[in-house]
Amino acid sequence: MVFVFVVIDYSGSLLREIKMLFVFKNILFFLLLSFITSSYAQPFLVNTEVSISNGNWYPLPEDDMKSAAVDTALAELTKGGLFSIVKDDNTNKLQLEISLIGPAETAKLTIQVNLKDETSYVSTASISVRNMDFQGIYNAFEHIGRVAAQRLNDKIEALVIKPRKNLNNDSAPNDKTLQNLYDEAQNLKRQYQYKLSRILFEQVAAATGKGSMRLSALAKDELKYGLTVFEAKQSMVDMGNGNPKLILKSIGKAENLFRQILAENSDNLMRTQEAQSALDNLLVSHNALKNVVRAQTLAAVSNVRMMMQQHYMMMGECPDKKEILEMTSRFQTSVSIKNVKKSAAETRYEFIESNSGNSVKLSCGKQSIRVIN
Repeated sequence: MVFVFVVIDYSGSLLREIKMLFVFKNILFFLLLSFITSSYAQPFLVNTEVSISNGNWYPLPEDDMKSAAVDTALAELTKGGLFSIVKDDNTNKLQLEISLIGPAETAKLTIQVNLKDETSYVSTASISVRNMDFQGIYNAFEHIGRVAAQRLNDKIEALVIKPRKNLNNDSAPNDKTLQNLYDEAQNLKRQYQYKLSRILFEQVAAATGKGSMRLSALAKDELKYGLTVFEAKQSMVDMGNGNPKLILKSIGKAENLFRQILAENSDNLMRTQEAQSALDNLLVSHNALKNVVRAQTLAAVSNVRMMMQQHYMMMGECPDKKEILEMTSRFQTSVSIKNVKKSAAETRYEFIESNSGNSVKLSCGKQSIRVIN
């Protein structure tokens, strides 16, 4: 790889120059990381083994648990190019175990890879599924699949692809080097570059050289808690973007991250209280937003509903899908017809409001058009 350095003469303020240098530093870091990853041309070939230990507790059907957690994990592991799934018992072993703890209503995914000529590497992710419905639990399993896989990818990249051997040499005065690495990881976290931050924290956490004990412990805590809570709080900040769909997405992401904190820091009262308080606030926000979106959706469909009512009174029959499409095309509206289902007693319509993605169903029959959900 050849790096071309371009010198630009800025006549602006010193602050602008500092900002440009800061941006250039980050671009160079990305290029170096890309080179490190791409230089490892051959992915690790792995044969997968999946197991579930549930203690007779089934928050989801077994196939759904595997589909949500395992399939998501495998997709995440392979998309980075570090792993390739093969059916060969003589190759590296990749074990995925779903562990369910009924009394605590907690789900955990453990991924262990046994690489030939290397040590075994393990990553885990846990989440609380207490008081969640089917879809919420399914999303939670997808979350731990994604997080456990990301953690393993980053650990392999940090410790196998490009390990920092000087951090494990007791004779080397590497305490300053380690501090710089830890500080860089913190800076990347604050720039929302979570993957790059995790890679550096993994290297600091694995350090055993001179002066490493304190910083190694701090890095391990970042991987367990600091990074997660920072990302969760940032997701809460993203709730202010004004788009209902994106707000709901941010709420869902923050909820899963705080539920992850609950499960992975259950031995720390202060952290569990903080996570539970955040979940309570998110629930209030979620319910309030649902009510607002519901009101907006009903308002958006009201004109179409009025036209349907007029058609019904004049024609004596419920409008079909073609007629609904003609009605919605007469004026600008954010709702569109999704499907129409007829029966002997009534005709049901489902509309989608484009801004929120929310749906509303209407029923035509008995001389009226009414909302049914």
